[in-house]
Amino acid sequence: MSAYPLHGLAQHYAWGGRRFIPRLLNWPAEDAERVAEWWLGAHEDAPSVIMTAHGPQPLHYAIAHQPERFLGSAVRGRHGDRLPFLLKVLDVEAPLSIQAHPDAEQARAGFARDNAAGLAAHDRRRHYRDPFPKPEMMVALSPFWLLHGMRADAEIDALLARQPEWAPLRLRLAEEGGAGLYRHLLRLPQPEVAALLAPLWQRLARQPVVGPDDPDHWAARLADARREDRGVFGCYLLNLVVLRPGEAIFQPARLPHAYLHGRNVELMANSDNVLRAGLTEKPVDVEALLEVMEGAAVRPRVMSAPNGCGLQPYPRCGGEYFALDQLLLGEGEAASWLAEGPEVLLVVDGSLQVRHAEGEIELAQGQSALLLPGARCEAKAGRLALAYRAFCPPAALC
Repeated sequence: MSAYPLHGLAQHYAWGGRRFIPRLLNWPAEDAERVAEWWLGAHEDAPSVIMTAHGPQPLHYAIAHQPERFLGSAVRGRHGDRLPFLLKVLDVEAPLSIQAHPDAEQARAGFARDNAAGLAAHDRRRHYRDPFPKPEMMVALSPFWLLHGMRADAEIDALLARQPEWAPLRLRLAEEGGAGLYRHLLRLPQPEVAALLAPLWQRLARQPVVGPDDPDHWAARLADARREDRGVFGCYLLNLVVLRPGEAIFQPARLPHAYLHGRNVELMANSDNVLRAGLTEKPVDVEALLEVMEGAAVRPRVMSAPNGCGLQPYPRCGGEYFALDQLLLGEGEAASWLAEGPEVLLVVDGSLQVRHAEGEIELAQGQSALLLPGARCEAKAGRLALAYRAFCPPAALC
């Protein structure tokens, strides 16, 4: 077979929602738990399952036993016997951790360091679960708000000026820049963090409600659950970005960021290396994050939704690890392509009939397929269909 139905695995985190992913997947009833993520890939912690003629088979197991068939020689030559990307659907109901991911060199060194320290794979003290970087991109499925990289110093100063008690922070900003100020705030003793945040909560309680384009809105949403969390400062020091459905953004390794609210499709290098600085119940290690974090100010670059129907590419930002296409087809329309490496095709709206050399796969909303290297595919829409195609780009496109 050159294509298989692919079944993902849900992740239940406190920041997830209860409705979006169950409805997307057409589950019989809404899950009592919060469903934060739906993973489609071969990560060892949550491998997807392919449906073969002999029954279900975990994808990482299939790859380990037939790597040439499932990955192809080009992907194996660059990445070894592993699927280099991981596709997810996220439902962000509440803000999640301010975080950064290591680059390739940092990941290798950190993984070796944690191994040398004798830390087990799931030890909470471990920072690096694998030796791989984790650049990532996301496409909004709804209006989506996030924090993305450091603001320019002038923008930070204007926001700090809203809070008279933060005058000392403005002086430090003038002396050390935004990155220096952020390092200072992340390293402050907890009583000093609480003392700086207390007047913020008083001001926000007095002022009129503001919309989500204002960082005060997101700070106010944290007032109850994160009242003494140093991650709150990120609302004022990091860029606040909103994406419309279909728009995308790339987050390279080392960039500090946090998702605030919305639903998206996320595509990343196949890694679980996450270093956190706040807004989470998971382990936080400020020094580990600062070791990898890029503190220079950035101007967020939002990628527009592709124009037109058919198979349309997003900008190739994932290097050798991943690339993403949008597939938009009207009722009865079709698109054809050759899978040069392993691919995951996810339908988020409508339905597709995917034909390949050995047969066809019917994909309804929320369903996905794994396409193997060399598969010649034709996707035909039963009704207006929106899907995303994740793959490892040929070397020429990296």
